[in-house]
Amino acid sequence: MLDIGDDFEDYQKLKTENVSSIRMEDLPSEFSDEAFKTVDEFIKKTRNLDYEFVVYFDYVTGEILKCAKGIKNNVKITFDDGEFEGHHVVSIHNHTKDSYSPPSDRNFGVLIRDFEDYELVASVKELLILKSKGINILFHLFLKEYARSILKSCQNDCDEKYSDSEKANDICDIMYGIALSNYINDKNIKGIQLTRMGYD
Repeated sequence: MLDIGDDFEDYQKLKTENVSSIRMEDLPSEFSDEAFKTVDEFIKKTRNLDYEFVVYFDYVTGEILKCAKGIKNNVKITFDDGEFEGHHVVSIHNHTKDSYSPPSDRNFGVLIRDFEDYELVASVKELLILKSKGINILFHLFLKEYARSILKSCQNDCDEKYSDSEKANDICDIMYGIALSNYINDKNIKGIQLTRMGYD
């Protein structure tokens, strides 16, 4: 029996907002209609939150397996060995409006978890889909370091070019997302890919 977590009740109580979302065809072909409904509901419940939530679910059945509530820019969750055996696991967590859209160096856990095939990030602007089947610890370490260094570089560049801090953050968000996508996808490592999908 799965322990879905004490925060699941809070997640169920979140209001579903009337905001733009993704389409079924934006998700990997392995995702079922039920999984799409889970993703769509998560986006509509968390888009305007000022704290993070994470939900683990089965991308074949759409069943929510585990849920945790976090703080402003962070959410943590723990697992038991074999907890998700027999499931097709994907995680989704939201980024608040004060966070950058792309995954941060604290993300990429999918690369070191054998039970998880996809890690989704629902930002204010877009849904990011990181696919990683199997474990790649070495790339996980390189990716975390790259994410830290490229974000710092983007921030410095934008701060120098734009006096308006809001514009600097918006441009940095775009630059960081492009650089991160290019880095991951250009490595052409089997089974690892980052896809960015804008909301309709």
